Amino acid sequence: MLRILLVEDDPDVAQVTSGMLEYCDYHVTVASNGRYGLDLILQEQPELVITDFMMPMMSGLEMIEQAREAGYAGPIILCSAVPESQFPPHRARYDLYLQKPYGASALLSALENLRTRM
Repeated sequence: MLRILLVEDDPDVAQVTSGMLEYCDYHVTVASNGRYGLDLILQEQPELVITDFMMPMMSGLEMIEQAREAGYAGPIILCSAVPESQFPPHRARYDLYLQKPYGASALLSALENLRTRM
């Protein structure tokens, strides 16, 4: 069972997404902001991270950058309503971008794509 960390500040999105992933036999831990997400990445070393871009306390890009600098090498999916082309210049290294709102099939397809590379 793949261990996923979902970092999402919108409680409705977090609940629906985590429920769908758990229904598909993934083990999901949820963090409600980037600071807590970073703490969980470093403590629990999830096999895959799905994170929102705009969050309180620390953005998804900042969280990714700090996690990579600390040695986290697992795949990361970055999700946002902001088009990827409009992101500020950054050094964060995420593996896949999903435009919000995304459907269940798009997320599950992205997960399968990344699982085959693991």
